[in-house]
Amino acid sequence: MPHAMRYALSTMRSFFPVSIRAGFFLLWAVLLICCGEKKDPSAWTGPVRFAVVAPTTGFLEKEGQMLQLGALMAVREAQGRVDGFSVEIVAHDSPCDANEARSIARRLVADSSVCAVIGYLCGESILAVLPIYQEANLALINPTVSAEYIRQEENHHLFPLLYGDGEQAAFLAAYTKKGLGLATVAVLSDESVYGNLLRDSFIAEARSQGLELVAKVSINRTAAEAARAVALLKDANPEAIFLAVNPDAARLFLLERQRQSFGGKVLGPDRLADFDFYEMAGKAAEGLLVCQPILLDKNSGQEGEFVRRFELINQLLPDWIAAGGYDAMRLAMEVLQRSGPGRTAFLRTLRKISGPDSAFRSLGGPVFFRKGGTSRRQFYVAILQQGRLQTATPPTVEFLGSSSR
Repeated sequence: MPHAMRYALSTMRSFFPVSIRAGFFLLWAVLLICCGEKKDPSAWTGPVRFAVVAPTTGFLEKEGQMLQLGALMAVREAQGRVDGFSVEIVAHDSPCDANEARSIARRLVADSSVCAVIGYLCGESILAVLPIYQEANLALINPTVSAEYIRQEENHHLFPLLYGDGEQAAFLAAYTKKGLGLATVAVLSDESVYGNLLRDSFIAEARSQGLELVAKVSINRTAAEAARAVALLKDANPEAIFLAVNPDAARLFLLERQRQSFGGKVLGPDRLADFDFYEMAGKAAEGLLVCQPILLDKNSGQEGEFVRRFELINQLLPDWIAAGGYDAMRLAMEVLQRSGPGRTAFLRTLRKISGPDSAFRSLGGPVFFRKGGTSRRQFYVAILQQGRLQTATPPTVEFLGSSSR
């Protein structure tokens, strides 16, 4: 048994529930290996291997497990075969540590049977491994990281399935105007690099949409600062407030807003669509509108079918990260079907998904890659109601993207 497979099985024994583990072992038993760089793909009869790299220990273990479960489900539904080739997933536990990420990346590059990599939950890890994958001509499909700094330089080996942070902020400005029909907005920022990017992108699109910006307020991570921010925003009296802040600052603001009985719509980025955040904020987060890459409604279309199948297999409900892992693996198998085995052929074919006519049909809608490997996809909005994320009304609005103007 290959070392990577032994390691993955050991990881699953330690960190996955028995019911999930049983499904894993069954899947590992029926899937075979490999994807070497062959000059004559038509003569290649060996299996195809994709690496799935995500934290399955530490503070992001739940998210990493969801990504792996989604990817495994996609291979299982394909019965472990694509266009005559057997397919195997090789799972690696990679915490958000640059040195550890580089170590795993070098092992993957040295294994010529690996023809593409799926995963990572941290932008720092992606920055650390990209030079290694570039040198080896290995494609990296990332379904979960929205950080802009991984997209700042043109890169022909990184293929993000998620939108960037700046674009989601701009979309929420368009949603405020087109979806909610409001006229005045305010922005709350924590003055971090992340917060400033969100703030500036939202304001630029708000002005483009004809929204009136009535206040820009800063906040830190103290209750006193939250009280000051709410008082300033009450004086400005906006119809909507955009939270360009980290979850800690958002929680303090929402709790103080509740205490001061300050109403209006509140919108925030997808980092606030986290159940741990809702548990900390409690009823103060009720009605919060957040950007989402997909709306996992059991009662709607292919998304509902995915939720039902995932729950049946794994005895738990999927989140958007599980859907991202599922889509990333489906994309990889679709590319393999066109390219045949081999890193270079796979990478070349993946790069051709560059416009609406060649878009991949993900669960959240069409996805294609613009210059620099940046994903272009649909945005959605969910609302927190009774402690659960539910589809907002309307769920989305037309948005071309601020960078396309």
